[in-house]
Amino acid sequence: MRILTNILILLISVSVFGQTTREIKLNETLLKNLEKNTIDITDKTYLYINDGNSNELFYYALKPKGKIKGTLILLPPTAQNIEDVINNNITLSELAFEKGILLIIPSINYNLYLDEITMTFLNTTFKKAISKYQAPKDQIIIGGFSLGGMNAIRYVEISKENPDLTTIEPIAVYGIDPPLDWTRIYYSFQRTKDLNFSEPAVNEAKDYLAKLNEQFGGSPDNVPNIYIKHSMYSKTVKNGGNSKFLIDVPIRIYSDPDIDWHLKERQTDFYDINALDQTAMINQLSILGNENAEFINALGKGYRLNGIRHPHSWSIAEPNELMEWIIDKLE
Repeated sequence: MRILTNILILLISVSVFGQTTREIKLNETLLKNLEKNTIDITDKTYLYINDGNSNELFYYALKPKGKIKGTLILLPPTAQNIEDVINNNITLSELAFEKGILLIIPSINYNLYLDEITMTFLNTTFKKAISKYQAPKDQIIIGGFSLGGMNAIRYVEISKENPDLTTIEPIAVYGIDPPLDWTRIYYSFQRTKDLNFSEPAVNEAKDYLAKLNEQFGGSPDNVPNIYIKHSMYSKTVKNGGNSKFLIDVPIRIYSDPDIDWHLKERQTDFYDINALDQTAMINQLSILGNENAEFINALGKGYRLNGIRHPHSWSIAEPNELMEWIIDKLE
């Protein structure tokens, strides 16, 4: 069963994120400082896929040069293996190494939301990593791309709402084109499925609709409160739902809202792109008084490692500028 699931998601991963690889393309110095650490938890619920029939969960840690000043936790998007996460963040990894920042990347790329099993793995990973590398507990920033951005933002919200449920409390968070409102996402996937225009988009939509209906117990019409409970932001709820817990947290959302690309390549519109949720949440946080809530318009900057133009890409977060923001928040 796990092998069949991996084959299906590998097809989605290759079509959505480009060719997958197990080769890490860091320079020799960084490779010597890169460690893979196994976590003593068996992956029974597909937290991490595209790893054959392995049930292993782990994290990569890139130790910086000199004393550790802070930690950056980087969370993967749907179905992308950690090696490709690193390859999409070569410059950011080099900057972290030079600036004294420990880089942590956990093996999670297929959860739907932060359920108990997911939280146990993340909390265990964070606790073990901070302890092993003796990193400051109060100097942690978390971020990620797509699903990874969702996980990062929701984790910080939970850390503020109920600190007893998290082992760390990040001081800042960023997301690279993360979807945020599960209700909007559900209906967007439904439109994509019905349209049946782009095979990669349709495959992803079918996969997520099945997971949402199974794990949430139906559509937003059937169980609206479940969708609100697990959303990073909810347009229909006062103060944006869970996003209100970010009122005192520096947050950045990177987006490449290229509507021309979406109209041509996917036959989708603004109702179907993540910028709809993102701008609404940042606007709501600004209204509530968060002076460090930023929407970074990276129009035209989205490209995959293979050079293909795609607005939903790691590249929309320019690494030097992002690192300046990270250093500023750590200091």
